Amino acid sequence: MTRLALGAILTGTTLVSCLAPAAARDFTLKLAHHYPDVHIQAAGLKLFAEEVEAKSEGRIKVEVYPAETLVSGREALDAVENNVVQAAPMPGNYQTGIIPSLQYFTYPFMFDDASHFRRAVEGGIKDLLVPEYAKHNIVLLNYYHKGALHLMDKGKFLTSEDAFSGERVRSLGPAISELLSALGANPLSVPLGEVDSAIERNVIDAVTTNCAAHTSRGWVEHLKFVTFADMSQGGEGLGINAGFYNGLPADLQEIVQQAAKDMEDLEWTSMIADDEEACFDKWEKAGAQVHKLTAEEKALFVSRSRPILDKAIADNPDIQPFADIADQTR
Repeated sequence: MTRLALGAILTGTTLVSCLAPAAARDFTLKLAHHYPDVHIQAAGLKLFAEEVEAKSEGRIKVEVYPAETLVSGREALDAVENNVVQAAPMPGNYQTGIIPSLQYFTYPFMFDDASHFRRAVEGGIKDLLVPEYAKHNIVLLNYYHKGALHLMDKGKFLTSEDAFSGERVRSLGPAISELLSALGANPLSVPLGEVDSAIERNVIDAVTTNCAAHTSRGWVEHLKFVTFADMSQGGEGLGINAGFYNGLPADLQEIVQQAAKDMEDLEWTSMIADDEEACFDKWEKAGAQVHKLTAEEKALFVSRSRPILDKAIADNPDIQPFADIADQTR
């Protein structure tokens, strides 16, 4: 959906909202997301929707549109900004062109692990992101872990520059793409809906994603070699249209905020447990082989990553506070 198309829908939405009585007690909240129902992160969104409906005693009706049935992950920010849907997860890897600081605040190997990432998010990173989304008419209700990025390949582990040489890897975001290029790979941007066919048609050799996506989307059927690299701790938050949110009575705002907090806690807990424990069982059952980077192998990745961040900070000093918080919470 283009910005033009969203704008056209917005015109109608705005007209209807202008005609609605300002004191209306009942609200419909359209919540769209790009996760299939079996994806671990769908559980947090389900919890949010159920809690809002239950605790508001039906004053807020939540309509959930999963698996890109209404808007895609790439369209989420535009859709919420323009009130086409009232809420959606904000996948940062799709929004770097709109919010530049998202490009590098989870640059490769900035965080030691998921627990470090949580300390940094709660120690100031979320506070830096909130005003960036506010510029786009979005209230960022929470922020949480969406899984650490690893490498999944058709035929080998990716642990050295020789292994990366010429590999066509579906990448996520510019920082990861720069790292893959530095290691000798050919990073490719492939829309989520086209990844399956790209794998089957041998357009790509590998993907970088988290365990939950690798298994729930079925990519593990073809990509059996997992390099457990812990390259980047992915983040995401639930955004809600500011006009919609500010139009809610104070008691309903409080209910939405509490539901978002409960969702955030569930997302952190479940994603960390899935990444660090359950995923190894899932991979084993799916017949995948897993190799965790050794200290020496990880040192190669880190050595190729640091210049990426240094250049990013030189080009855009606004990135420096993110790096500072990462260091302070290490």
